[in-house]
Amino acid sequence: MKTWMLLTTFVCGVIATSLPLSAHPDGPENRASTLTGDAAVMLAVDRALAEADVPTLARMYQTSADPVSHVLAAMALERIHLNLDKSSEDARLCERGLIDSKPEVAFFCAKFANGNLRLSRGASQANADELDIVRRFAGKLPRVWLDQLKNFVAEHAAGPQLQVLMPSHSFNIPVVHSLAHGNLPIVEAETHGKKTWLLVDTGSSTLTLDEAAARDLGVAMLDRTGKTGGFLSRDVPVRYGTLDELRIGELTLLNVPVAVTAGNHRLIGIDILRQLGEFRLAEKSITVGESMEGSSACKEPMLVASNLWGTGLRVVSALSIDGQLRTTLLDSGSSQYLAADQHTLDELHSSPRSRMKISDIGEYQHAARVSRATADVDISGQPFSVTFEVFKDASLPWHYVLGSGALPYMDFYFNFHTRHTCLVLHHDLH
Repeated sequence: MKTWMLLTTFVCGVIATSLPLSAHPDGPENRASTLTGDAAVMLAVDRALAEADVPTLARMYQTSADPVSHVLAAMALERIHLNLDKSSEDARLCERGLIDSKPEVAFFCAKFANGNLRLSRGASQANADELDIVRRFAGKLPRVWLDQLKNFVAEHAAGPQLQVLMPSHSFNIPVVHSLAHGNLPIVEAETHGKKTWLLVDTGSSTLTLDEAAARDLGVAMLDRTGKTGGFLSRDVPVRYGTLDELRIGELTLLNVPVAVTAGNHRLIGIDILRQLGEFRLAEKSITVGESMEGSSACKEPMLVASNLWGTGLRVVSALSIDGQLRTTLLDSGSSQYLAADQHTLDELHSSPRSRMKISDIGEYQHAARVSRATADVDISGQPFSVTFEVFKDASLPWHYVLGSGALPYMDFYFNFHTRHTCLVLHHDLH
């Protein structure tokens, strides 16, 4: 017998344009088996960065006698911990030291520093820096690579910078859950008197709207398209635009970048939420600006996954699952407590369950094959025995997802100022 349920899950990083590893951007197209030497090292670091794979990078940094491996691993480790100034310092030293002897590696380092700039200062400064990268590498790399980078910058010329206006004091944004929205965390938003709902989705990137919502709210569309994906969806068409104003409680966002897709999806993702600096997502509210620094409950360093160019940022946590540390995406856009992808089938004892009906990004639903597994999970020092779904058709960079199904038992806390994140267990936890 088939079991059907609704699961809304995260949007992966939007793929705007596909260019080679040496040019731009959201991930190399080559496979590691076809690359050797420095190219293989760059691809390995790129993948580890996207997965926030600290153990792999730490081994590379500590054991490799290759200076290229050493410096690239150092840059990536600092990025994963959001030590962007130190990461950029290492990247600039790499570029200056290798631009004549190993220009492709130096180019990788220049792009890496540009990604740090995009994360810390925004798209406008990063785009200007990309043009300067073209100038610095003129005559040192194939012209086609640099022309592709110039074309990318021209196509993605930034409009007005995203601005966040909010009170200097801490404040709350009400969160509701309803069966109509998969029992996921929803906030009310408004623009120019028109109201809508938005799913608070820490597993997605920017503001994502369906076509009807984009029209109704007055999104100014750009002449730019791309593709995105999700838990199961792949190559979903996307159009881009800008929303001049969006109000969520006492929060006002100006010049908000928007990804527009088919279907019925309205998400506010971590690229927007991180602009708050510090927030705590609970089952019934988002608390902004109420610090937990000094609390014994929040000592974990923040770990982030991203791509080379500083987009597709996700916050992850290292959870102990059956005694092994496993990188886990904090994804309030998933209705599950805990979920896993096909890669976990080899390390967990699981039993077939049949299929689930999943509403993912895009207009189509998926009949996903699932198994059920039980594991001992340690969350903030508290052991749990958790039974969860394993999705046999999903392949994720992180393999595990901690979703909004956990919010009745814990809050998700993010502090991008001090680079800490934690899972705050409720005192009345059973």
